[in-house]
Amino acid sequence: MYVRKIILQSTVDGPGNRVAVFLQGCNIRCAYCHNPETHPLYQPCMADVSDMPVADIVAEIRKCMPFIRGITVSGGECMLQAGEVEQFFESVKSEYRNLTCLIDSNGTIPFARYPHLLELCDGVMLDVKALDSKVYENLTGATNDSIVKENLRLLLQCDKLTEVRIVCLPDKSPVTTDVENILNYLVATRGFVEKNIPVRLLRFRPHGVVGLLSKMPVPSNEQMQRYVALAQEKGLNISVK
Repeated sequence: MYVRKIILQSTVDGPGNRVAVFLQGCNIRCAYCHNPETHPLYQPCMADVSDMPVADIVAEIRKCMPFIRGITVSGGECMLQAGEVEQFFESVKSEYRNLTCLIDSNGTIPFARYPHLLELCDGVMLDVKALDSKVYENLTGATNDSIVKENLRLLLQCDKLTEVRIVCLPDKSPVTTDVENILNYLVATRGFVEKNIPVRLLRFRPHGVVGLLSKMPVPSNEQMQRYVALAQEKGLNISVK
């Protein structure tokens, strides 16, 4: 696995205290990305990236037992290495049945291609960037927003959707994440409200951001509360980070 970094104890990458494994490589270029160093695909010359065997990563996890609740694999976009993630989860599950294995994904790689990985993982935290095609392209430079919708429905259907995450940009941002459109889509998606799926609004912060949004401010409390009120009105299980 091409690993950018491993955080041995994290409380922000899923429920409880977790090991967070950040893989190198991403297939989109979000304007608000705060870790753009994870974008390029792995090259042997990358000094800050390790080509780690699964056994070595599992050995890192042993250092944290019994003080963690599970493992989260993120990125970059970890599903670019779906086969390796599958092997990793198999090893973790064979050794630690009490640990949960989560995936943090931008939803642009079809999960339907990896049924065994879906069986192994305990859930997916889906980062929904935008749902309007034009907004999505302006924000990410990509055009695979339809796959995100397919993944959301699939994960919901098989009870693997742990959380939906939405980054909220300030009102005067030159690009947007069409938050209200995403909330409306979630409500309209059959079973989403009924299953009480958590929706987390992530307040944009410029730390690490390069380019167009590097000087943009953090969204105001009033803006965030507007989103919260809308979500609560629609019956969504909403929180703000």
